[in-house]
Amino acid sequence: MQTLSRFDKTMDVVKWTRKTKPTKAELIKMMEAEGHACALYSDTPGTKYARHKHDFDDFLVIVSGQMKIGTDRFEWLMKPGDRLDIPANTVHWANMVGKEEVHYLSAAK
Repeated sequence: MQTLSRFDKTMDVVKWTRKTKPTKAELIKMMEAEGHACALYSDTPGTKYARHKHDFDDFLVIVSGQMKIGTDRFEWLMKPGDRLDIPANTVHWANMVGKEEVHYLSAAK
């Protein structure tokens, strides 16, 4: 885990470790089991989100495609099933990489 602030909030990608790719239904069930109401989003390859932050915790899970996401200190390549919990007010950016459309679940808390 990488430390992000003096408030000792940490974040790191939790990699999907099963041999089979996850289904959308499986990932939604996982998020809902943790009490998250999530929405499905899609972005075309090459889509970029500049540095920004949210005033809420954001929980992201990749359904298909690949997303590179980073902070001022770290970056990760996320693939299907990978999850990243982004604490509120964490400055971050995202780029959709590869040739496949990226589908991902996002839940705010």
